[in-house]
Amino acid sequence: MDVNTLNKIYDTCVNAMSSNDELSKEKAITFALSIFGFKAQEEKEAFEILINKLTVFFDTKQEEAHVLDDQEIVPWIHTVNSDRYYSDRYHTYLQNEEQLPARVIDVIKRTNEDILERLGNPYIDKPFRRQGLVVGNVQSGKTANYLSLINLAADYGYKLIILITGIHNNLRSQTQKRVNKGFIGYHSDEQKYTGVGLTNDPARQEIIDAKQPHCFTSLTEDFNGKIRKTTAVRLGSAKNPVIMVIKKNYHTLDNVIKWLRNNDDGRRFINEPVLIIDDEADNASINTSKKPNETTRINGQIRETLDLFLQGSYVGYTATPFANIFIDPVSYSDAVAGDLFPKDFIFTLVPPSNYLGATKFFLGDDDEPNYDSPYVEFIQDNEDSIPLKKPTDFVLTEIPKSLTLALYEYLVSIVIKGLRPVSNKHTSMLINISHKTQEQAEARYLVSQEIEEIALAVKFHGAKPHQERMKNSHLEGLYHKFLPHSDECSVDDFFTKLQKVIDSVKVRMINSASKDKLDYDNYENGLNVIAIGGYSLSRGFTLEGLTVSYLIRNTAMADTLLQMGRWFGYRDQYSDLCKLYIPDASFEWYAFIAQSIEELRSEFSIMEQNGLTPAEFGLKVRTSNTGLLITARNKMHHAETVTLSESFSEEAFSLRGISLDNLPRQRQVFADFALKSAHAYGFKPVYNHVKAQNDKQFHLIQRVSIDEVINLFNEYEHSIDDSGRKQALKSYIEERRDELATWDIAIHKSYLGENAQPQVRTFAKSSYRSDHVKTADGGGRILRPWEEAFGLTDEQYAHAKKQKDESKVKQTARFYRRNRSQPLLVLKSFNLYVGSKKEGDKKGEVPKYEDVPAYAISFPKSSNHNPVSYVVNKVFIEDYFGEDDESDELEEGYE
Repeated sequence: MDVNTLNKIYDTCVNAMSSNDELSKEKAITFALSIFGFKAQEEKEAFEILINKLTVFFDTKQEEAHVLDDQEIVPWIHTVNSDRYYSDRYHTYLQNEEQLPARVIDVIKRTNEDILERLGNPYIDKPFRRQGLVVGNVQSGKTANYLSLINLAADYGYKLIILITGIHNNLRSQTQKRVNKGFIGYHSDEQKYTGVGLTNDPARQEIIDAKQPHCFTSLTEDFNGKIRKTTAVRLGSAKNPVIMVIKKNYHTLDNVIKWLRNNDDGRRFINEPVLIIDDEADNASINTSKKPNETTRINGQIRETLDLFLQGSYVGYTATPFANIFIDPVSYSDAVAGDLFPKDFIFTLVPPSNYLGATKFFLGDDDEPNYDSPYVEFIQDNEDSIPLKKPTDFVLTEIPKSLTLALYEYLVSIVIKGLRPVSNKHTSMLINISHKTQEQAEARYLVSQEIEEIALAVKFHGAKPHQERMKNSHLEGLYHKFLPHSDECSVDDFFTKLQKVIDSVKVRMINSASKDKLDYDNYENGLNVIAIGGYSLSRGFTLEGLTVSYLIRNTAMADTLLQMGRWFGYRDQYSDLCKLYIPDASFEWYAFIAQSIEELRSEFSIMEQNGLTPAEFGLKVRTSNTGLLITARNKMHHAETVTLSESFSEEAFSLRGISLDNLPRQRQVFADFALKSAHAYGFKPVYNHVKAQNDKQFHLIQRVSIDEVINLFNEYEHSIDDSGRKQALKSYIEERRDELATWDIAIHKSYLGENAQPQVRTFAKSSYRSDHVKTADGGGRILRPWEEAFGLTDEQYAHAKKQKDESKVKQTARFYRRNRSQPLLVLKSFNLYVGSKKEGDKKGEVPKYEDVPAYAISFPKSSNHNPVSYVVNKVFIEDYFGEDDESDELEEGYE
C-alpha cells in the first residue's frame, strides 16, 4: 500500500472517530480499509501502522502552557473581525499532513491565541512595543508553535513578519522549507505548491493564489544586497502579509535595515506593524558587551529594526533561556533601556507525553541521575584517540572501539526499525566530537573507512553459518548488538536484511566547509545517513529518524550541552533503539542540567500561581546554582576574577564540593558539635513527615544558637569549590541575626555515637579531584527534598503539603522552606562511590571513601532581600566548564 493511500485511510479514520466517540480504532480502520477496497485481514502491516498512528493522535496527553505577565492583559482579538484564513488552514495542515495529535493541536491553537493577546493590536491608532519569550524543549516542536503564531498574526493585521533563524545556512534553509510548507504554501526555488498550498479544488486554488504571502527569501537565497535592491514590493502597498526568513548575521540584518529605511517614505517611523520572531533567541541575540553603554552588533541591529516601527512586537523562542534571563532589567542604563529582555511575558511550553527529553534520558523516577538509563552508553576508551582536552597539534588518526560499537548499534537500528510500523523511514546517526572542521573531516574519512570494512564483512560473510560468522569481529559485534531484538526476527534474517541495506548508508559532514547536505526529501524510501559535525548539527537543526548519537565534547555549559541534544524529540515505535554514547563527565553535567531545568520549571509554575512577573523569574534564574555558574562564565571573558551575588532566602544551600582531606578530623568536628549540642539542648528522633515515621538515620536538636552554628562552619574544612562562598554564607547569616537566631539541626546518628548507615552518593570518575569531589555537576545532590521537611511541626507540614498539592508541582522543597520558622542545618555522613553505568546495587562493593562528612541548609524566607557577594577566579570557571568552544563569533577554520 502506498503512502498516499495510507494517509487517506488514516484521515478517514480520524474523521470517523472524531465524530463518534464510541468508535474503536479497530472498527474505524476496518471500516476505512473497506471503503478503499481493502480487507483488514490482508493488510496486517497497514493495520498495525494505522493503530499506532491513531493511538498517538488520540491518546497523547498535552498540558497547557504556563505564563508570567508583567501586567494585566487586556484581550483584543475578539474586537477584530478576522476569517482566520491562514491559521485555520495551518492547523488543518498539522492534523492532516503532519498528523500531530489532536490534543497537541488544540493546545498550540490556544497558546498562540494567548501569546497574540499579549502582543500589540495593529488595528488601534497607538504605538506599541511588546517583548516576550517562549521557552520550549530541545527538539520538542517550537517551530510548529511559532508557525502557528505567524499564521495567526497574519490573520490579525501584522503586515511584516521577520523570522530570524540561527547563524548557519543549513538551519536557515531548513526553517525556510518549513515556512514554505506551513505559511506560504509555495516553493519559489522549485516553482511548485507545497504544504498549506496544496489542493485539487480549482476554486480553492484561486483563493490560495490570491492570499499567498509575499516572501523575500528562498531555500537558496537569504535577504542579500541583490534582493534588497530589486524587490518591487513595498510594505505600504502590499495586499498580503510579507515575510522574510533570515540568518542571524550582521550583513543580512544590515540589508533588512537599509530596505526598511527605504520603505519609511521620509517618516520617523514605519506605520505598518511588524512581528519579529527570534528563533534560538539565546544565541547571538544577547548583548554581551562588557562596556555598559555599548551593544554587540547583532543585538543592536535587532533592536534598531524594532525601533523603526511605530507598532512592533518581538518574541524570542529558545529551549535554553539562561542568556535571555540574564539581561538584567534592573540595571538598565539609558543607553540600553531598549534591550530585548522579555519584559511583557514569558511562556513555557510543556512537551506532549510522547516527547523523549532530558529527564527520560538522564534521570530516574526520583529525579536523581540514572546511571542505568537504557538510553545511555558510557564512553571510557577515548583518551588515547579523541581526548577531551586536545593538544594544540592534535590530529585524529584512529577512532575508539566505542565508536565502532556505536556504528554497530546504528546498523542494527536500521534493520529493526524497518521491521516495525514506523512512519518515519529515515534513520540517522550523529557524531559530534569536535567544533573544528578539520577534525570533522578526519572523522568522516575514518568513519567511512570503518563502514566500508563492516560492509565488506557483512556482504562476504553475512550469509555463512552462524559459527562461521562469529569468527569475524565485525559480525560478532553486530550480533551482540542485535541480541536484545532477537524476538523480532531470526539472526539469519537480520544479516540477510542488513546485506540489503548496508550499501545505502551515507557518511556526510555537515558544516560550513562542506558541500554535503542532509537532503531527506530526495529519498522517498528513507535516507540512512551518518552525520558528522559540530555546531551546525546543534541549534535547532533536525536529524530525521535519529537513533544513535556519539558525543565527545569538553564543555559543561548548560545551553551548549542542551543544544547538542539532537537525540531529544519524538521516537514513536522506536525509542528503545535510541542510544547516546557519552563520557561519564558529560552524563553528570546533562543530569545536573536536567535537574536544574526541572526545578526552574517548577519554580515557574509556582510563580505563575502567585502572579509574579518575568523580571522576578529572571532574578530567580540568575540566583540559581546553574544561573550563578553561567553568569560567572559570561563575565569571565576578560577578567581574572568575578564577583557573584547570591541570596539564600527560601533557598537550600548545598556544597559544590566535599573536601576529602583530613576526613577523621572532619568527622570529629561534626561529632564534637553534635555531642555538645545534644548535651546543651537535648535531642529526639527526627520525624520523617513524608514516610510518616521516625527517620532511621537522623536525630533532631532544636533551638541551637546562631553562634554555635557559625563556629561549626569555621571549623569545617570546605573544598576549593566553596572557598569564596563559605564567607558569603556566614555574612548572610550574620546580617540576619534576629531572623536566624536559633536553628534546627538534623544530625546523622553516627555523630552521636549510634549505629546508622551512611547515605550513598555516586559520582562519575571525572568528578573526583585529589582533595575533593565535585557535587554541583549532578549525581550528588546533598540534600534530598523530603529531608527539608525535618523539624516542621505537623501544622507547618500540612500547610506546606497543601500548597504543594495545589501547585501541581511534582517535587520541590520550596513549600517546606516557605513554612519553616527557623533554618534547618543537616549534618550528613556519606559513602562515596565511583559511578558507572550498569553497576547495579552498591551493596557489597567497597566505597571509594567512607563516612564522609558534609552539610546542607534549608533557609526560611527572609525579610532582608539583599544578596551577599563572593569572588570566583578564572581557574574555578575553567575547571567547571571546560573549553568555551561554542562562540557566537566563530573564527576562520571553525564552523
